[in-house]
Amino acid sequence: MRIPTTRDIRMSWAGRKAAEFCNKSWVAKTIAIMIIWGIVAIPAYIYLLVRWGIGPETFWEELALLFVAILAIGWLQGILLFFGIILSIVIIAEDL
Repeated sequence: MRIPTTRDIRMSWAGRKAAEFCNKSWVAKTIAIMIIWGIVAIPAYIYLLVRWGIGPETFWEELALLFVAILAIGWLQGILLFFGIILSIVIIAEDL
């Protein structure tokens, strides 16, 4: 039995199906949208990390922390959300 070469793998049924799957534009679009929304959520991750680090115990501590977070990074979250929506629409509607 011989060891299959790269050409043998590419010409096999599984190799052709894998190449066909990877050549579809929706795969690239899905990955791009996932990266965009991962970046958009960075301020929320920062808030959750700070909240975990501080560990508010009462309602008023939680409310004060939320208020400070909204003032400090809420504007950035809003801007990133706007651009994330626009970029997602542009990526999805690119081939329509």
